[in-house]
Amino acid sequence: MNSSSFYIYNASAGSGKTYSLVKAYLKLLIQSQKADFFKHILAITFTNKAVAEMKVRIIETLKEFSDPTKSHGSVSMFEEISTELNFPTKALQKKSKKILFNILKNYAAFDISTIDKFTQKLIRTFAFDLKLPLNFEVELDTDSLLYKSVDNLISKAGTDSELTKLLIDFAIEKIEDDRSWDVSYDFNNISKLLVNENDIHFLNVLKNKTLDDFKALKTSLNERSSFIKKQIKETASSALNLITNNGLEYSNFSRQTLPKHFIKASQLDFNNLYNNKLQVNLEQEINIYNKTLEEHKKKLIDLILPNLKTQYLSLKTLVYQYKFISNCYKNSTPLSVLNLINNELLSIKKDENKLLISEFNSIVSDQIKSQPVPFIYERIGEKFKHYFIDEFQDTSEMQWTNLIPLIDNALSSENASLMIVGDAKQAIYRWRGGKANQFINLFNDTDNPFIINSEIKSLDTNYRSSKAIIEFNNSFFLFCSNHAFVDNSHKKLYHNSQQKISSKQPGLVNLSFLNVSDFVLDEVYPQKVLNQIYNCIGLGYELSDICILVRKSKEGAAIANFLSDRDINIISSETLALERSPEVCFIVSTLRYLINQHDDQSKLDLLIYLADKLETPDKHDFFSYHMSLTQDSFFEALSYYDILFDAHESVQLPIYELIEGIIYHFSLTTCSDAYIQFFLNFTFKFSSSQSCSILDFLQHYDRKKDRLKINSPEGINAVQIMTIHKSKGLEFPIVIFPYADLDIYKEIDPKIWFPLNEDDYCGFSHTLLNYNKDVAEFGEQGLEIDYSHKTELELDSLNLLYVALTRAVEKLFIVSGIYYDSKKNIAIKNNRFSGLFINYLKDRNLWKDDQLEYTFGESNMAKFKKTYENNSCHQELFISIPRKEHQINILTKAGLLWDSSQKEAIEKGNLIHNVMSQIKSKKDISFALTSMVTKGVINNNQKNKLTRVVTSIVTHPELKTYYSDHNTVFNERDIITTSGLNLRPDRLVFTSQHQVVIIDYKSGVQRNQHDLQLKTYQNALEEMHFKVGKKLLVYINDTIEIKEV
Repeated sequence: MNSSSFYIYNASAGSGKTYSLVKAYLKLLIQSQKADFFKHILAITFTNKAVAEMKVRIIETLKEFSDPTKSHGSVSMFEEISTELNFPTKALQKKSKKILFNILKNYAAFDISTIDKFTQKLIRTFAFDLKLPLNFEVELDTDSLLYKSVDNLISKAGTDSELTKLLIDFAIEKIEDDRSWDVSYDFNNISKLLVNENDIHFLNVLKNKTLDDFKALKTSLNERSSFIKKQIKETASSALNLITNNGLEYSNFSRQTLPKHFIKASQLDFNNLYNNKLQVNLEQEINIYNKTLEEHKKKLIDLILPNLKTQYLSLKTLVYQYKFISNCYKNSTPLSVLNLINNELLSIKKDENKLLISEFNSIVSDQIKSQPVPFIYERIGEKFKHYFIDEFQDTSEMQWTNLIPLIDNALSSENASLMIVGDAKQAIYRWRGGKANQFINLFNDTDNPFIINSEIKSLDTNYRSSKAIIEFNNSFFLFCSNHAFVDNSHKKLYHNSQQKISSKQPGLVNLSFLNVSDFVLDEVYPQKVLNQIYNCIGLGYELSDICILVRKSKEGAAIANFLSDRDINIISSETLALERSPEVCFIVSTLRYLINQHDDQSKLDLLIYLADKLETPDKHDFFSYHMSLTQDSFFEALSYYDILFDAHESVQLPIYELIEGIIYHFSLTTCSDAYIQFFLNFTFKFSSSQSCSILDFLQHYDRKKDRLKINSPEGINAVQIMTIHKSKGLEFPIVIFPYADLDIYKEIDPKIWFPLNEDDYCGFSHTLLNYNKDVAEFGEQGLEIDYSHKTELELDSLNLLYVALTRAVEKLFIVSGIYYDSKKNIAIKNNRFSGLFINYLKDRNLWKDDQLEYTFGESNMAKFKKTYENNSCHQELFISIPRKEHQINILTKAGLLWDSSQKEAIEKGNLIHNVMSQIKSKKDISFALTSMVTKGVINNNQKNKLTRVVTSIVTHPELKTYYSDHNTVFNERDIITTSGLNLRPDRLVFTSQHQVVIIDYKSGVQRNQHDLQLKTYQNALEEMHFKVGKKLLVYINDTIEIKEV
């Protein structure tokens, strides 16, 4: 008999799921005879933060268990494990100490990780089989690579005729459709399908389609569109003729609605064509004609009405056929380039040795399908017998499919286990592949992939929130289960979500409504939040007790700016954004100005910062004077303020050293600055792996800047502002939820995959459509897709609301909106959160039209007044040293390393050859020598000596003509002769007289073989039909001597 077990825990918010996981994990370790049994357990969760929390909880719990000086009466988990396993206290202490020692000794084998990290481990295991480089780099920022792929594709316009025509045609189509001609916007959006797990199946169907296939599809769609438009006009005209031929006038019909409908259709104006009750009126034969109409005309209309109904329905079918064809056509061009974008992406990944984190699951999926499970375990190096999966509702279908064979193999053996913990009500990552229905089906036992039955356990007690919050949520979401869903499984999910109360604190829920019809949202909501913050401070709470939750980042930005202006300390993604730092913005503006001296905006940004920093008395004069200067004069003028910045020298430095130089020359900081330090770290990472040009760095920064944020400091007394998604898994004494009025069905540019009949659509089985209300009219399939999509939106929105309302411990403030119609009556929006809240209050007979604030519970003082103590450690020093102050001498290949004067001379000659190979004119001297110093080829003393030598060469009276900017120069270019001899002259100068001058550098005494060498060069060039003017030997010793051969 199989003794393996499969547990599914349904863990609602605040129900102690981490406690349950840690307890189950420790029970396995304690009852095992092996001290290193943790090596056979794999625990998977969703975020790195959750991984760290679970590891810390296990280590700290074991530490507490193993401490004999502590009384374990207060440690409930110790008592529970001791009782459930029948383990004596001392034996449990001893065993805990041994387990803790082994975990710390083999911490790398303490396998608690995110599912992405585990998947990466699998990929590295199979890297050789997959023909992947063993040292591949994981790229987290998929958007940057996608944008780069699109840019690379568009840059091929003009070189690839077929692609060029496609791009031009698409741009014209967009202009004709009254949209921006910029095709990159559409291509960037469509490219995201390449890394979205939800779209992989459909992309595989399309991967073999060529541009010609899509061209044929577009031609077919165009033809069908023209044919349908003709039918629409004919049908509409027929209906209108039916009216007039029977002696009727359009005015005979109620508001002329019916004839106007056919007129509008005949003009191919389909906008709001069916946003009325005309079809209902036709079916019920009401409100068709005017009540005062003569009886004989009423009878005439009644007589032709059946035909008008038929034509109305026929026309509707044609209109939606046309809309379907148009929708297909609009998406066909972006879809057609997906394979081309993917080719560019593959090329970039290969060149940069990268794998996208978003493709891990599909890579593993393809590999697991072709390998026997024991072989996979063998390659991993360890066979896990026990699996813990936390936050299962956020696990994608493909991630779960990848884990099933491994888990199934374990459960098929003796004494294995699987513990799944999740809550479908907190599934808010569907856009990233997480499916709530996956957990719902497991929990309802309708989709068990394993041979053993599952045991369902519900954690139904809330240990987080106060009484009033739990009671409000129980009541409100029970109401939602009956009024917010059309899907029965979703109704059942929330109907069974009632939680038991653990806390004895009364707590408070405050639900208020703001007039959003007459006022600006970003004024009324922040003001209400400020009032609530003052109220909480008055009750003895600290700012750090308060968290403001928002749905959108721009809402958080509005509140952050409002509170900052009123001196409320805040921590938010906006305040932590790198581009919020004036110093970072100054550095970036300086870089922009350095590469473009005509960039007046960046120049002005520099002056605005400097005017504030230098406290200039007359900013207008400061701006007007410096704006008129050239770049060289601009930086020279700053020396008046003791700012010594050499632009020419600086642009020759590596990007990291350049930015360090800007920081020090402009004295941007003298102590630790988190923003600047983060920016330097960002720069270092870029310069370590990519091109170091200023332009490349700025492009990289522009792509990433929206996501560059410093870490949130701990121990600061400030209000936190965060999105609902980031708050998941967290709790706060006080939660304020403004803008609580989300449109349940609103999306930004939604897309759906729609099945096609391959015979009718040139071999295409699916297409991508813009999702809108028209989809429900696209036949039975359209109706099914529309229903499914709406039910997903309902669950997404309600889950988001559930997460927001379950973060609070003591007090919850909900700020929603209220709308008024033109007659100043309340207009309830049933598709918004505000509608749910109002209808809930009405259902409980609490709603009053003149009351916009409702309170549940008690507004008590804080349990105790905190003595605020900042335990954070502030780094005083700025950890960065300018290059010139490094005081590091790099050992070079220079002759100074040798004692032999002969070797020194050889090395000197080699160095001169090296530097002269980089010089085409006098202006290149500084850059070439600085570059050699940077690379450690020479030191500063050698640079000074070489500068004098090289300058004397290029300015020599007999040579300076050949170092002007007007010549075409080839330094150390290989020449392969007809006999196969490989020659490399030091310098070939092609003059304006169409002659070639050969220059070769030598040191030491003059030799005849030097002359012969130049003649060999001459012969080779003349074989190539070049005319050789002069042949010059430049002898570089204590003096410069020129010999013409």
